Amino acid sequence: MARMTMAAIGDARDRLAVNAADTPDKPAVIDDRPDGSLRVVTFRELNEMVNRIANALVDVGFGSGERLVWAGRNCVEVIAIQHAARKAGGFSISLNHRLTKSEVHSIVGVAEPTFAWTAGDFRELFIKDELPSIREVVVFDGDALDGQIPFAEFVDGSSIQEPKPRKSSRKGFDPILIFTSGTTGLPKGVVRYGLGVSEIELQTGLLGGGDGVFIVTGSLSHGGPNGMANNSLLIGGTVVLQQKFDAADWLRLVEKYRVSNSYSAPIAIRHVCALPESQRRKRDTSSLKTMIAAAAQWPHSLKEAFVEAFPSCDLWELYGSSELATVTVQAPEDQLSRPGSCGRAAPGVEIILVDDDDRIITEPNQPGVLYAKSDSVYRSYLGDDEAYEKSLRGDFSTVGDVATFDEDGFYYICDRQKDMLISGGANIYPKEIENLLESHPDIFESAVIGLPDEEWGERPHALIVRNEGGRVTSEEILLFCREHLAGYKVPGSLEFVSELPHMVSGKLAKREIVARLRD
Repeated sequence: MARMTMAAIGDARDRLAVNAADTPDKPAVIDDRPDGSLRVVTFRELNEMVNRIANALVDVGFGSGERLVWAGRNCVEVIAIQHAARKAGGFSISLNHRLTKSEVHSIVGVAEPTFAWTAGDFRELFIKDELPSIREVVVFDGDALDGQIPFAEFVDGSSIQEPKPRKSSRKGFDPILIFTSGTTGLPKGVVRYGLGVSEIELQTGLLGGGDGVFIVTGSLSHGGPNGMANNSLLIGGTVVLQQKFDAADWLRLVEKYRVSNSYSAPIAIRHVCALPESQRRKRDTSSLKTMIAAAAQWPHSLKEAFVEAFPSCDLWELYGSSELATVTVQAPEDQLSRPGSCGRAAPGVEIILVDDDDRIITEPNQPGVLYAKSDSVYRSYLGDDEAYEKSLRGDFSTVGDVATFDEDGFYYICDRQKDMLISGGANIYPKEIENLLESHPDIFESAVIGLPDEEWGERPHALIVRNEGGRVTSEEILLFCREHLAGYKVPGSLEFVSELPHMVSGKLAKREIVARLRD
C-alpha cells in the first residue's frame, strides 16, 4: 500500500524537533540486520538528517503542498524523507517497490509528484525524462543514473537548522494522498483530510507513549506499519527496523531491544508461530505488551496460536482500509471468545449494513455491505469521481466488504463483495472456507477462489500450503470441509502449493492467483 502518513498525526509538525531537544541521545531508529550490520540513529541525528533533506528540498524549489514520491526497503532514509517532505511544507507518497515500471508510471501520472526519492535498487523505475511531472530524482543507497542526483550530493552543504517552507507556485494540491494496495485492481489515489481525534487517540494509545519500542513487521511502503512507526517516533518512542521480515530474526530483535509494540498482517505472525517451540522459547519476549492484528483478518486459529506463544502480550485487532481508516476494534478480552469477529465500532465511527435491496439491516446475523462514517473517512478518489460516487450512501462510504453483526454489536467480515462466489445461485464467501481450512493443524495457509463451472456457474477452488512436515491429503481435507461446511461451500477442487503470493501489505494477492489459474 502506498501512503502519506505525516498529516495523519494531527498537529505534529514540530514533534520531531521537540523530541530531538528533549531526548537528543535517545535512539529513534535502530536498523540491526542479521548480517551483523548495526545502525542506531538518535533523535538529534534523525532530526538533523531530516532538516538537511528538507532544506535541500526547499533550496531546489519544493514548495508548500507539493508531493514527493519514494520507493525503498525499510531503512532510516525512507523514514527521514517522509519527515523532510513534511517539514519542507509538502508531503510524501510511498510506492510499493515491487510494482512494475508501468504501474509506477500510472501512479505518478495520477499523483503528479514533483520529486522522487529512491533506493538504488529501484532507480530504473524513475527515469526523469519518462516522468513529466518530476523535476528531480534523488538516489540513496546506490549509484545514480544519468539525470539523477546522488543523496550525498543533494544534501551537500545543506543546513541542519529547522527549515522555512516556501509557498508553491502550483495550486490545487490535496492535504493527504494515499494510494491503496490495489486489492481489486490498480492502486487508487485516496484523498483524505487528516485523521479524526478519536483515530489519533486510538493509535497513540495502542503504541504506549514515549517509552514504547515499536518493531516494524512489514514494509514501510504499506500504510499500516508506516503510520504506526512514524506515530511512534512523533510521540517519542523508538522504532526497530527489519529491512526484510524474517521470523527468527524478529524474535532476536524483540528480545535484544525489549520491544513493546508491533503491528502485523497474519502472514508474518504465521511464520513466527510456525517456528519450533524450542526456538521460540530461547528468546525472552516478555517485553512485548501489544500486538495489533491488521492489514488482513487473522484467522481464529492464528489468534489462538499467538496468545499461546505470547501469553503476556495483549492482542488487539483493527479492521479498516485506506479509504475508511479504522472501522472496528476488537479488544484482547474478546479475541478468543468471539471467533471470526473483528470487534465493535471504533470510537467516533458509525456503521450501517445495507442489503441487496438497498435497505439498512436492523436484525443481527444478516449479511450486508458495510458502510462507515467518521471524521477520518476519505473525501474522494483522485481522478476517479465515478468510483467515489459509487462508494457513497448519503454520508456513509464503503469499500465493498460484506459483514454481519451479532446481538451484542460485534461485527464479522464475510468477505470483499467482489471476492464472493455465486454457485448455483448461492452466495459463497471464500474467507469462511479459508478460515476453516487454516484451523486444520496441517495447513499453514490457504486461498479460495472461484473457477468457471458449466453446471454451477462458479465453483470454489482451494490452494493449500501445508505446514512443514504436514502430510494431510486432499481426500482428508475434503472430508474435513464436509464435516464443517454446507455441501455447496465445500471446494470442488483443490491443489497443494509451496507458497502463496502476497502483496506488500501482507494481504493475499488474489488477483495474481486468479490470473494464473485462468490463463
